[in-house]
Amino acid sequence: MRNHRFLRLLPLLLLLVLPLLPQRTLAQGKAAGYQYMQMTTIESIVAGGLGRSRVLFTPEFKGTKEAQMENLFSLTGINIGNVKTNEETILRYLSEVTEDGWELFQVTPLTQTLQNTGTTGQGIFLTRYTFRKAK
Repeated sequence: MRNHRFLRLLPLLLLLVLPLLPQRTLAQGKAAGYQYMQMTTIESIVAGGLGRSRVLFTPEFKGTKEAQMENLFSLTGINIGNVKTNEETILRYLSEVTEDGWELFQVTPLTQTLQNTGTTGQGIFLTRYTFRKAK
């Protein structure tokens, strides 16, 4: 009875897994033909504007390894002006990088909040932008 159930699910599993295999092989085959760069934005959500928000480049981009951004919060709460300034900074860097011939390959958003510390409103928004350029 168990084998019968497994055999019924096997075609569905194959339909889900098989399309992934050629893409993985193709991506591995092309990896040698690209150089990669990562831009990471870290936006602090520490109340009172005490956090540190940054843009990081690995490897450095046109001499820039790290650039400062505004903190999202001030003493009175979220600072919409700083949010807008950070958006403009990120868009400016994205434009500069793509104008330099880099292709935006992948974006990974992450968040981290402090828990069980007795404090609230502390954490970061982190976004990794991975670019590639043909060698």
